[in-house]
Amino acid sequence: MKKLIIFFLMMSVNIVYSQSKIYAFVGKKISVERVNPDDNFYLKYRNVYKVEQVFDNEIKTDTLIFNSYTHMNQINYSVYDYAIIYLVKNDNGNFIQKRTYYTPIILNKNGNWYGFEPSDENIQEYELITSKNLYIKKNLKTAKIIYPEFKKRKYLIKAFYPSSFFNHVNKNSIGIKNLKTAEKLYEEKIKEISGKKN
Repeated sequence: MKKLIIFFLMMSVNIVYSQSKIYAFVGKKISVERVNPDDNFYLKYRNVYKVEQVFDNEIKTDTLIFNSYTHMNQINYSVYDYAIIYLVKNDNGNFIQKRTYYTPIILNKNGNWYGFEPSDENIQEYELITSKNLYIKKNLKTAKIIYPEFKKRKYLIKAFYPSSFFNHVNKNSIGIKNLKTAEKLYEEKIKEISGKKN
């Protein structure tokens, strides 16, 4: 019965996202902390992000504070230093994140932000990127908090830095292989969220 209730709640969140205007931005994580929830169905997180790039004119501040709501500890976005975060507005007009939609952003090269969609299996539309190795020790520490069942570092790297997009260098570093511009990733995610993806 509990699983059925959770299923219908998740479906209702999908409907909210598909019928609501979506606001998105590339942000640099300042803090993500769990706070007291508004009800018993959701975990609540208070997020503070520095706004690096906007996809919507309604995001006008250089720092954005918003709450995330999730049934489980689904805050994978917090592993990455940068991400595209997708928000809606609640009844009070405040930005909130439900279903924790995000896209990892990895680097800024020549003024352009680049990232990847972890679920992408086809990398033909990705660009081959050459850049210095990424030091991910701090990121993996955050990932271990979210997934304590992953005892070995290699499983965390596989989960958050898939081999389609990265080369393993050593236990704390990875090399970049394939990334896509933030603009393309944003457009694809909006289609996915809206249910219009071909």
